[in-house]
Amino acid sequence: MLQAFPKKLHSRIASHFLNPTAVIDGLDVRIGHKVLEIGLPIGFFAPALLNKVGEEGGVFVAGPSLDSFGKLSHLAERKNLEFLLLADVLTGGAIPNGSLDTVVLTNLLSSTIKPDSFCLAIGQYLKSDSEIVLIDWDSKIINVGPSMDRRVTKEDALRLMNSCGMSFKRLIDLPGYHYGMVFSFGSP
Repeated sequence: MLQAFPKKLHSRIASHFLNPTAVIDGLDVRIGHKVLEIGLPIGFFAPALLNKVGEEGGVFVAGPSLDSFGKLSHLAERKNLEFLLLADVLTGGAIPNGSLDTVVLTNLLSSTIKPDSFCLAIGQYLKSDSEIVLIDWDSKIINVGPSMDRRVTKEDALRLMNSCGMSFKRLIDLPGYHYGMVFSFGSP
């Protein structure tokens, strides 16, 4: 869609939006890894993650209903991709315990009524050296995304993740409207 804009305008617009491949390339996701993606838009990082983990790895994408995976139907034939209901992920048993290398949480804090509830639920799926990638709306005043009262600041996100047993590792440099942080689970 962005290619339809004149080159100069395309460049300005693109500089404000996340490039899924560029973000995933900057993470410690490797061939054979198991990755869970939760957030909005649903499955935004799935194609890049599938390329990164290869056929030996696996990508789980969680969504609120089976209808929510419609835009990912072109990936449905991939044997290393599994669509899961978010409710099943949050209540347990959707993924083997202790099997995930990476969890990618996108725009989750700003779209959840209780942003701290998810971290207790996903903890069971993490390996002792898992990485948790948190990407959410920046609290800058802008006219895009959720209302300002729904946004969680970087500082609050850091406190929340620390309270869930996650240790801050580093910031991710993201364009435009989002901030990104990487946390480790189980090992500082």
